[in-house]
Amino acid sequence: MKTLTPEESKALDSIDHEGLIDAICQLVAIESVGGAETPAQQWVADAMTRMGLEVDSWELDFEDLANHPGHSTEIDRSYGLGVVGRIGTGSKEEGLIYNGHVDVVPAGRIERWSNPPFDPIVKEDRIYGRGAVDMKAGLCSAIFAAKAIKEADIILRTPLMIESVVGEEDGGVGTLGAIVRGYKARGAVVMEPTGLQVVTTGAGCQNFRIRVDGRAAHGALRDEGVSAIQKSTVILSALNSFEKERNEGGDSVIPGRLPFPICVGKIAGGEWASSVSEEVLLEGRYGIKPGEKIITAREDFQDAMERAAQSDPWLSLHKPEIEWWGGRFESATVDPQVGIAAAVQESHLTVTETEPIVTGVPYGSDMGLLVNHGSTPAVLYGPGDVRDAHGPDEFVPINEVLTATRTLALTAIRFCGIEKQLF
Repeated sequence: MKTLTPEESKALDSIDHEGLIDAICQLVAIESVGGAETPAQQWVADAMTRMGLEVDSWELDFEDLANHPGHSTEIDRSYGLGVVGRIGTGSKEEGLIYNGHVDVVPAGRIERWSNPPFDPIVKEDRIYGRGAVDMKAGLCSAIFAAKAIKEADIILRTPLMIESVVGEEDGGVGTLGAIVRGYKARGAVVMEPTGLQVVTTGAGCQNFRIRVDGRAAHGALRDEGVSAIQKSTVILSALNSFEKERNEGGDSVIPGRLPFPICVGKIAGGEWASSVSEEVLLEGRYGIKPGEKIITAREDFQDAMERAAQSDPWLSLHKPEIEWWGGRFESATVDPQVGIAAAVQESHLTVTETEPIVTGVPYGSDMGLLVNHGSTPAVLYGPGDVRDAHGPDEFVPINEVLTATRTLALTAIRFCGIEKQLF
């Protein structure tokens, strides 16, 4: 295990713990639900400017981004900002990117929260609030890591660039905007909540809609109609079988029984309680395997639904319609033994005196855009557990926030190198 140099020790000692916790709470208090991220982006830009970072802030051109092959979104945004803070010298391509998103999912039913979701509280060494773990704490950890490096009077030989992005939850349009603006690097860390595990493989996913047709009739003459609700159960059963087939034997990198789940999250159908339903709409998420081309995964999905339709006399003549829509995340993987993956592992070991777990995750993230469209090897590493995201009483443990900040500061120093120190 490497020991800390005097310069590294000074940087870690310069981390402003109280300021970091306060910053997370300030950012969580901004209700930056997808499509309304601008106030949070302005806050980040102002915070990094006050800390002495060189800040690039620009208006995202959503019309232009829509033509990019990596583009996907579920929200029609009319305005959005890209924000990147930088320290260090040299070319972007030789530097390091820390990537974090400010958009959050809706809070859901407020009565299920112990405290208002956008009124953050610190309790029992945790920060509670919507976006605390996913992923404003991780973003602030990166910002305060850069602040500590500056306050230790260290000039990095290659740049550290902190990307604060919008739209991650619905496809990653903010990270795509940074890529198009020219932000590519030798390595990147996306500070998603990994419980301080180093994630070198991320699965992908694709949203889908399936329309199932029936034949309307008066409910008193039910047997003269065909219920789309009942026929949708044929499709739901087929989806369960297809999911089981795709997950047979698990995965060597992504743990769990269902590394590539298929989730139907929304069902709508029927017009009138006393009428036989003539249409049902199923909306869901389809897990994509690492290395699997999205077009191939779509074809396999469509083939499975075709087989299900052929097994049913009505559906064989009235084929369900499949639509691919909304958010799409490409899978990504990097070599855990080299580059940024090895650098984060080494820094985590130095900070904690414990070897980090290296693993994969079943969810998509901006890692896919960075690797596949930004030509930037990337890993996920951040505080908190993704299981505590997207639900009531979301929280992040403060001890993990502090460890992540120390690891990110040390990684930046070692990965970027030191040009000179001013003390």
